[in-house]
Amino acid sequence: MPDNIWGIVLAGGRGTRFWPVSTRARPKQFIDLLGGGTLLQQTVRRLGALCSPARVLIVTGAEYSALAREQLPGIPEENILLEPCPRNTSASIGWAAGVMASRGAAGDLMAVVPSDHSIRPDEGFTSTLLRAAVPASEGWLMTLGIRPDRPATGYGYLEAGESMGGFLRVVSFREKPDAATAASYLAGGRHFWNAGIFMWKAEAILEEIGRLLPDLASGLTAVGTGPGCDPEVFGALPVISIDYGVMEKAGRVGMVEAAFEWDDVGDWPAARRAGIARGGILQVDSGDCTVWNPGRLTVILGVRGLSIVEAGDVTLVMSDEYSQKLRDVVAELERERPDLV
Repeated sequence: MPDNIWGIVLAGGRGTRFWPVSTRARPKQFIDLLGGGTLLQQTVRRLGALCSPARVLIVTGAEYSALAREQLPGIPEENILLEPCPRNTSASIGWAAGVMASRGAAGDLMAVVPSDHSIRPDEGFTSTLLRAAVPASEGWLMTLGIRPDRPATGYGYLEAGESMGGFLRVVSFREKPDAATAASYLAGGRHFWNAGIFMWKAEAILEEIGRLLPDLASGLTAVGTGPGCDPEVFGALPVISIDYGVMEKAGRVGMVEAAFEWDDVGDWPAARRAGIARGGILQVDSGDCTVWNPGRLTVILGVRGLSIVEAGDVTLVMSDEYSQKLRDVVAELERERPDLV
């Protein structure tokens, strides 16, 4: 096991596109969707080949403190960083990097991973990050690219450039494209899905945040390096993703192609690709349906492209093309029926 890699697990999301199973009280990263433990637990186990529990930092919402400690008893309590409110990934990653620096690990590497992805096999994940660690040790900001197998419009893309010997330079970041553009990316072979998985030195990302996001850098100084912080101070931090804030503007950005199967499990149609289902299913002249109805039989006749989900007092029936709009429904319910979300 390397002695200079830390695992930084981003576990603060709400998972609103997985409602009604994912709720404010228990977002999807704290749910056993794939079998074999919650998504968060699987993420931390996957990091076990790269770093010990003492070098794993969990960044999550303060309201999930008890859940995180219950599900991750092997992680030291001081390694669970509790955000009073969500401020996006630049703040989360910058805070974790500052904590590492305060513990004498500024020159160590950060493997930054979301807590809610489907990845297999674990060995491919480990080998990919170890390949990324080589240029990261030389000061590169490294990201992982997933070779696309379909013209997906729901992912951001990385445009790969010249080979740097063992990795590729990233020419540009491309936001979620329309269908025609996604098809051209797939055909061209130079674009990869952006998995949001990174590797870099803590001091390198702190330097880039200081250069490109000075307001965030000064705010993080006020936040400090403990596992908790002042809600007012943290709430004043700029809200910006690490992609927008740093990666799109930094000079030395590289990519290695992932040697594993990946899905962000971002919505119910994605759950179908990952094999997520509960309950019995009888389909007649139907297909491409996701069913979550634990302990019951769901009979589906003559339909395709549906998600049918039972959880608590809610039944969701949704066609695939509306999966991105579920977040808007949840936002409306938060105003009208907060007890359901």
